[in-house]
Amino acid sequence: MIVIHQPVIKEDIQFVNISSKINVNGKERVLWYKLSGKFQKYLVVEQADAFLVGILFLALKKGYDIKINAAISHKLYYNISHYLINALCLANPQFKKIKIYATQLSDVDLNIGNIAGTGLSCGVDSFATYYDHLDEIEPFKIEYFTFFNSGSHGDLGGEHAWKVYNDRLHQVSSFAHKVEKDVITVDSNISEILQMNFLQTNSLRNISCILHLQKLFKNYYLASKNRFDIFNLNAKDNQDYDTLILGLLSTESLTFHSAVSQLKRTERTNFISTFPDTYSHLDVCTNPNERNNKINCSKCDKCLRTQLTLDLYDKLELYHDVFHLEEFYKRKNQFIGKILNFPNDPFNIDIYEVLKEKKLYNRIYWSYKIKYKMRSKTLGIKKLLKKKL
Repeated sequence: MIVIHQPVIKEDIQFVNISSKINVNGKERVLWYKLSGKFQKYLVVEQADAFLVGILFLALKKGYDIKINAAISHKLYYNISHYLINALCLANPQFKKIKIYATQLSDVDLNIGNIAGTGLSCGVDSFATYYDHLDEIEPFKIEYFTFFNSGSHGDLGGEHAWKVYNDRLHQVSSFAHKVEKDVITVDSNISEILQMNFLQTNSLRNISCILHLQKLFKNYYLASKNRFDIFNLNAKDNQDYDTLILGLLSTESLTFHSAVSQLKRTERTNFISTFPDTYSHLDVCTNPNERNNKINCSKCDKCLRTQLTLDLYDKLELYHDVFHLEEFYKRKNQFIGKILNFPNDPFNIDIYEVLKEKKLYNRIYWSYKIKYKMRSKTLGIKKLLKKKL
């Protein structure tokens, strides 16, 4: 069994730490989250919602029931017990159905801030979420960005993840300053406690951070991975079904939204290109060690996919400050050949449709398709021979 105890707050000079003792099958750990002290009045110590959500994946993996020695949101308890546990077990057959025992259920609306927030990574999805809500008014207007150290910078936490987190925070803070918004940072040891793959657990990790701020945020937007019509319960990435998850993790105080779900990735990329502040801040790179004085390495698949999309809409030159464009143009035809070989790959479907719309099916690209296919077969044969040797 996992036992979650009443949250407690400890003040530091600049920061405030909210934590709970977590007993996992008799072994005591402390799950903590650290925020700027100026947000202390918005922290929820009355309920243990954030800790329940943060530890849920570990309980499902181990098959441990959860007992909560504190109040939790009645709405959250109902939705997790009746629907979310069952959905997550369908998504991952290795998970075990568990029960949650709560000592007190709360129907109180704790919110006093009556505003909205969203995460900021300076990627396509987070920019699209922000700019899609520019004209909203309270309680849907975005007043704060958030940035979490909860696993996206390193699955298992540790010193390297902390360094990546701080490097990325500099870029995020620079953009936030430009658009006159504050960034709420949350550091946590949730990665060290879960010891699980981030993609398999990302939505709940992030939501656990946000639930501490139910008194501040009435609405919170998590940028969706996919458009509405792409939904897939699977064990690899819970963002593939976040349109289901987010509603089940809302409380009496805070509603979660799967943002920009109405747009495909190519549409989001084209949309943000109409906002000049993105030109010097767009950060999509998955290979930060190869950046060479620019934000993006411009050679990894994610960089190439983003650059190709911008190029197809005649917007790529606007982003010369963040991409090594010469690296893209050297690889452009070969990358298109790769897309033509794998048009049904989830990452390629959108851009393949744009290629068709633009009628970019000329002889050059088809020749690169054949070359890519032959090269892939050759590499496959070499790997097979190497294994046999």
